Amino acid sequence: MTHNGTLSDNTGEGFASLPLTPGQIFYRIPYLFLQKAKDRVQDAWESVAPVIDTLKKEARHHDIKGEEAASFTCEDGSRVEISTTVSDLWIKAEAADPAPASPFQKIDTLIKGLKKPAYKYICEKTRVLAFPLVSGTWGDTVKGFIGLDAGSISINIAFVDEAGVVFETDYTLTEGDVINNIKKAFSRLSAKLPANIDILGSGVTGSGHEISSALLGADVYETELDAHAEATLHLLPDTQVIFDIGGQDSKVMYIEDGELEEAGMNKKCGAGTGSFLDAQADRLGIPIEKFGETGLKAKKPYSFSSMCTVFVGRDLIAEQAKGNTKENIIAGLHRSLAMNFYATLGINKKHLKTPIAFQGGVASNIGVKKSLEDLLCEARGEKLELYVPMHHKVMGAIGMALFARDEVEERGAFRGIETIQGITSEFTECTRAQELGCNKTMLCDLVHLSRGGEVVQTLYACDAYAATPMAPSAERSAQ
Repeated sequence: MTHNGTLSDNTGEGFASLPLTPGQIFYRIPYLFLQKAKDRVQDAWESVAPVIDTLKKEARHHDIKGEEAASFTCEDGSRVEISTTVSDLWIKAEAADPAPASPFQKIDTLIKGLKKPAYKYICEKTRVLAFPLVSGTWGDTVKGFIGLDAGSISINIAFVDEAGVVFETDYTLTEGDVINNIKKAFSRLSAKLPANIDILGSGVTGSGHEISSALLGADVYETELDAHAEATLHLLPDTQVIFDIGGQDSKVMYIEDGELEEAGMNKKCGAGTGSFLDAQADRLGIPIEKFGETGLKAKKPYSFSSMCTVFVGRDLIAEQAKGNTKENIIAGLHRSLAMNFYATLGINKKHLKTPIAFQGGVASNIGVKKSLEDLLCEARGEKLELYVPMHHKVMGAIGMALFARDEVEERGAFRGIETIQGITSEFTECTRAQELGCNKTMLCDLVHLSRGGEVVQTLYACDAYAATPMAPSAERSAQ
């Protein structure tokens, strides 16, 4: 694995996402599974307080910005930066001399004393290695499981380690090509993973689960609803209800005694999904990533007369022509989506049990989150907060990695990332109908997966096709 980038002379600006030189040592401390993002960050900072105290004593210069970031320059020129992401706290250190010395040895000892998961990253020649904290010492490899959710909009992958930490994830658009974009997603995931991971098994879900299962050699399949619920209950164990709003469908899941009891899914109307907002973002000329913060600036959110996507578009154009602000229009769109979500799924807002988790791609939109909360408040007469889990965009993939972790004994059938990358596919008609005595007037469509010129699996074949070995001549014509 190689990484591009150079180090800056400015403290706190020269560290990449992973170590680039043998003189760098990075420590990663995943957040605890707490309901609120600010509590996760605060807990992580409190856990490294002894490290910060040590660095203050050793540093000739330091800059601490609350619970956002900190940087230190030691007397010997060594540098340390502490920063946070949505899921982890990182301590990134670079020694003035390639051989780590004080305070790095002290930092290492302090982190090994943590009573929570932690990882140590180093650069060895061109490889990045990561070592998990196991019983006060650094383990040799990071063992874990792959989960893959192959949907109509995106390919989501998660690598979850044996400790249950969501180690890395990837979100790649499907773009109508499931196989090649699964391979693309694995390339992206592989670039984030250390060289010494050990993938013990895999699980798949989503509309493309048949293709993805064959491609991966998956060990486990579960429904989307089960996968999403499994991930939520892992990250937010106290959850009673789950709202999930994705690009093309929305779901509500009800939890009883820690298990999925009942669920509903809306696939008929796009007005309660992310595609609804995407369409309006194109009309307004505002990037969808800025929709949430823009809507929160509204002085008087517009009240759309209909929740239908077609009629909302008509009203939107009319309001723009009248001179209404984009902020007011966007806030109205958020409320319209929230109303449609509750209505189409038949959700009784007054009787929902709490805590409620909000996930899916749309959970990134703080405007939609607020609108959902406002409608709950109006119905119940009390303020209520929805909790957004870490990695909320890839929950199906996380759930499947967790199912694989629970069900695979020792080692499953995962093909390996390099093998997956070498598999090609061909969409073709069955060439063996006469041989198999098939009387169908229309030939079946098949997908051959091949590697190195050899068919490794054929999808959508009938039982007779699968049970009868393919003759060499037929195999050559299939390829």
